[in-house]
Amino acid sequence: MLNYSGESRVNIAASVEFIHNATLLHDDVLDESKARHGVATANKIWGNKSSILVGDLLLTLAFRWLIECGNLSVLSILSKASNLLVKGEIKQMTTRFDPNTIRKNYFNIIGEKTASLFSACSEAASVVSGATSDETERLRNFGFNFGMAFQIIDDVLDYTANQGTLGKQLGKDFFEGKVTLPSIIAYEKGSPSEQKFWEKSFSSARHNFDQALQYINHHNAIHVSMEEAKHYINMAQSNIDTFSDSLYKTALIDFLNASIERQG
Repeated sequence: MLNYSGESRVNIAASVEFIHNATLLHDDVLDESKARHGVATANKIWGNKSSILVGDLLLTLAFRWLIECGNLSVLSILSKASNLLVKGEIKQMTTRFDPNTIRKNYFNIIGEKTASLFSACSEAASVVSGATSDETERLRNFGFNFGMAFQIIDDVLDYTANQGTLGKQLGKDFFEGKVTLPSIIAYEKGSPSEQKFWEKSFSSARHNFDQALQYINHHNAIHVSMEEAKHYINMAQSNIDTFSDSLYKTALIDFLNASIERQG
């Protein structure tokens, strides 16, 4: 889309893929996951130590390839994104439930742990292509908004996906006490007794998924969450409206639309 065909695009793309896969390997260890998209996780097959070490190896290779690009701006962009996504995961693990900041905390966390990498991908592509500052800002925002929508949809799927398609236990995030948008909406709209249920779910080992699902459905939290995701999708599309029409721009728009329809 930016008329760039230099070899650095390959290094950057491969680096991003390795950074992403490293985070998945580490996440599966932290979450004690047994399957991802219906396939046994590395930690399930080879154990936690191997998964962590291979994740570390992928990160070292990723930054080696970025250095080979000889572009300090690109290296800085992806270094900052890597730092943010780890900070986001730490915040998710350590942030205690607070009714006054529950929504703010959620959006801060997904902005760091997911949207930061989407944003960095788009920004790095624009910088290596020699795009204007305006184009770079638009693509940075495109990636961020796409990432926010993607994570919200992922959180919705924890309550709605076909388990065989999703490849993980339905309600896994709920059982781990993760505060996601559907549960936040159900909490905010809930009665005092419902709010007590959610507070216990977020802060203890007492988890009743069927009851949670009932409250979420009663307050239409899935629909409201998807509307929020669509809001970010619309913003992402508006971020690239000024770029000339091309197969590549169409592909980006198709990615946005497909994310709304995905089932896993």
